[in-house]
Amino acid sequence: MSSDVTEVSSDEVSSPEVPSPEVPSSGGPATGVPLLDVPPIEVLCPQCAVPADPQGLRCPSCREDLAALVRLRHAGRIDYNEALAAARAGDDASALVLLRRALAAEPGLRPARELLDAVAARSGGPADG
Repeated sequence: MSSDVTEVSSDEVSSPEVPSPEVPSSGGPATGVPLLDVPPIEVLCPQCAVPADPQGLRCPSCREDLAALVRLRHAGRIDYNEALAAARAGDDASALVLLRRALAAEPGLRPARELLDAVAARSGGPADG
């Protein structure tokens, strides 16, 4: 399993520690900035319908491997994290693609919408499309 899933918590959206004045900062304990209010994603085991442990990749009841399902359920947040890193590195084109993909996967992901608007404004392009 790639490390992408481990950097995305089910109840927060993480961000790199490098601050950027143009890009909203979600922060966390390491940055001293409060975490964004993002609801957790519940992943149910397809075998026994038991909620998965947010920190694990196996069902706590039947031990079914849920890694692929967790990755799919967190795809929008993973794309958001990658977009945030791209935006902070100045790669607005990649950030815009990743943010649109994040919002397609999770339309209610407010931090992705806000970052998309900020990056689009900074690059002079439209937020949608």
